[in-house]
Amino acid sequence: MIKIDEKYKKDSLEQKYNIIRDNRYIMEEVIIPISKVLNLPTEEVVEIFVRKCDSATLYELHAYAEQAKMGCLGRRVDIDLGLCWLSDFFGLISKKDADLIRKKVVESHILYKKPYKEALEEGRKLIIQLLKEDLREE
Repeated sequence: MIKIDEKYKKDSLEQKYNIIRDNRYIMEEVIIPISKVLNLPTEEVVEIFVRKCDSATLYELHAYAEQAKMGCLGRRVDIDLGLCWLSDFFGLISKKDADLIRKKVVESHILYKKPYKEALEEGRKLIIQLLKEDLREE
Protein backbone atom coordinates (compact mmCIF):
# COMPACT_ATOMS: atom_id res chain seq x y z
CA MET A 1 0.00 0.00 0.00
CA ILE A 2 2.85 2.38 0.81
CA LYS A 3 4.40 1.78 -2.64
CA ILE A 4 1.09 2.70 -4.30
CA ASP A 5 0.81 5.90 -2.24
CA GLU A 6 4.38 6.88 -3.07
CA LYS A 7 3.85 6.17 -6.77
CA TYR A 8 0.63 8.19 -6.74
CA LYS A 9 2.39 11.08 -5.00
CA LYS A 10 5.30 10.96 -7.46
CA ASP A 11 2.96 10.80 -10.48
CA SER A 12 0.84 13.62 -9.09
CA LEU A 13 3.90 15.84 -8.64
CA GLU A 14 5.08 15.03 -12.14
CA GLN A 15 1.66 15.89 -13.54
CA LYS A 16 1.71 19.23 -11.70
CA TYR A 17 5.15 20.06 -13.07
CA ASN A 18 3.90 19.27 -16.57
CA ILE A 19 0.84 21.48 -16.16
CA ILE A 20 3.11 24.46 -15.55
CA ARG A 21 5.99 23.69 -17.90
CA ASP A 22 3.75 22.76 -20.84
CA ASN A 23 1.73 25.95 -20.66
CA ARG A 24 3.54 28.90 -22.21
CA TYR A 25 1.09 31.42 -20.74
CA ILE A 26 1.60 30.18 -17.20
CA MET A 27 5.35 30.34 -17.64
CA GLU A 28 5.36 33.79 -19.29
CA GLU A 29 2.66 35.48 -17.25
CA VAL A 30 3.02 33.87 -13.84
CA ILE A 31 6.24 31.99 -13.21
CA ILE A 32 8.77 34.27 -14.93
CA PRO A 33 7.37 37.56 -13.51
CA ILE A 34 7.28 36.14 -9.98
CA SER A 35 10.76 34.72 -10.48
CA LYS A 36 12.04 38.19 -11.44
CA VAL A 37 10.29 39.99 -8.59
CA LEU A 38 11.51 37.52 -5.97
CA ASN A 39 14.91 37.09 -7.63
CA LEU A 40 14.52 33.32 -7.62
CA PRO A 41 15.30 30.82 -10.36
CA THR A 42 12.20 29.86 -12.34
CA GLU A 43 12.58 26.23 -11.27
CA GLU A 44 12.24 27.24 -7.61
CA VAL A 45 9.10 29.23 -8.38
CA VAL A 46 7.67 26.26 -10.29
CA GLU A 47 8.44 24.02 -7.31
CA ILE A 48 6.70 26.44 -4.93
CA PHE A 49 3.54 26.41 -7.04
CA VAL A 50 3.66 22.62 -7.45
CA ARG A 51 3.99 22.07 -3.72
CA LYS A 52 1.43 24.69 -2.62
CA CYS A 53 -1.30 24.31 -5.27
CA ASP A 54 -3.52 21.47 -6.36
CA SER A 55 -3.80 20.53 -10.03
CA ALA A 56 -7.07 22.38 -10.57
CA THR A 57 -5.54 25.60 -9.26
CA LEU A 58 -2.51 25.17 -11.51
CA TYR A 59 -4.78 24.87 -14.55
CA GLU A 60 -6.39 28.18 -13.56
CA LEU A 61 -3.14 30.13 -13.04
CA HIS A 62 -3.43 31.96 -16.36
CA ALA A 63 -6.94 33.19 -15.49
CA TYR A 64 -5.72 34.23 -12.03
CA ALA A 65 -2.85 36.10 -13.68
CA GLU A 66 -5.33 38.12 -15.75
CA GLN A 67 -7.30 38.99 -12.62
CA ALA A 68 -4.09 39.87 -10.79
CA LYS A 69 -3.03 42.25 -13.56
CA MET A 70 -6.25 44.20 -13.25
CA GLY A 71 -6.24 44.12 -9.44
CA CYS A 72 -2.62 45.18 -9.11
CA LEU A 73 -3.02 47.88 -11.73
CA GLY A 74 -6.04 49.14 -9.79
CA ARG A 75 -3.85 49.52 -6.69
CA ARG A 76 -1.24 51.37 -8.73
CA VAL A 77 -3.92 53.70 -10.13
CA ASP A 78 -5.13 54.40 -6.57
CA ILE A 79 -1.63 55.46 -5.59
CA ASP A 80 -0.78 57.36 -8.79
CA LEU A 81 -4.03 59.34 -8.72
CA GLY A 82 -4.20 59.74 -4.96
CA LEU A 83 -7.61 58.07 -4.86
CA CYS A 84 -6.94 56.60 -1.44
CA TRP A 85 -6.33 60.10 -0.09
CA LEU A 86 -9.12 61.84 -1.96
CA SER A 87 -11.77 59.19 -1.34
CA ASP A 88 -10.85 56.98 1.59
CA PHE A 89 -9.35 59.56 3.93
CA PHE A 90 -10.53 63.02 2.94
CA GLY A 91 -13.90 62.09 1.45
CA LEU A 92 -13.56 64.66 -1.34
CA ILE A 93 -14.95 62.20 -3.87
CA SER A 94 -17.27 59.27 -3.21
CA LYS A 95 -16.04 55.69 -3.09
CA LYS A 96 -18.40 54.95 -5.97
CA ASP A 97 -16.80 57.66 -8.13
CA ALA A 98 -13.30 56.52 -7.13
CA ASP A 99 -14.19 52.94 -8.11
CA LEU A 100 -15.53 54.09 -11.48
CA ILE A 101 -12.44 56.18 -12.21
CA ARG A 102 -10.12 53.32 -11.24
CA LYS A 103 -12.09 50.90 -13.42
CA LYS A 104 -12.02 53.30 -16.38
CA VAL A 105 -8.25 53.77 -16.17
CA VAL A 106 -7.56 50.04 -15.80
CA GLU A 107 -9.88 49.12 -18.68
CA SER A 108 -8.45 51.82 -20.93
CA HIS A 109 -4.96 50.50 -20.37
CA ILE A 110 -5.53 46.74 -20.33
CA LEU A 111 -8.52 46.23 -22.61
CA TYR A 112 -8.06 49.11 -25.05
CA LYS A 113 -4.23 49.13 -24.98
CA LYS A 114 -4.00 52.84 -24.22
CA PRO A 115 -0.60 53.80 -22.77
CA TYR A 116 -0.73 53.89 -18.99
CA LYS A 117 0.18 57.56 -18.75
CA GLU A 118 -2.63 58.51 -21.14
CA ALA A 119 -5.19 56.40 -19.30
CA LEU A 120 -3.98 57.91 -16.02
CA GLU A 121 -4.34 61.42 -17.43
CA GLU A 122 -7.97 60.67 -18.33
CA GLY A 123 -8.55 59.57 -14.75
CA ARG A 124 -6.84 62.70 -13.44
CA LYS A 125 -9.14 64.88 -15.56
CA LEU A 126 -12.21 63.07 -14.24
CA ILE A 127 -11.07 63.61 -10.66
CA ILE A 128 -10.46 67.31 -11.23
CA GLN A 129 -13.85 67.63 -12.90
CA LEU A 130 -15.53 65.97 -9.91
CA LEU A 131 -13.65 68.14 -7.42
CA LYS A 132 -14.49 71.37 -9.27
CA GLU A 133 -18.16 70.45 -9.82
CA ASP A 134 -18.87 71.02 -6.16
CA LEU A 135 -17.21 74.46 -6.31
CA ARG A 136 -19.42 75.59 -9.19
CA GLU A 137 -22.58 74.62 -7.33
CA GLU A 138 -21.82 76.88 -4.34
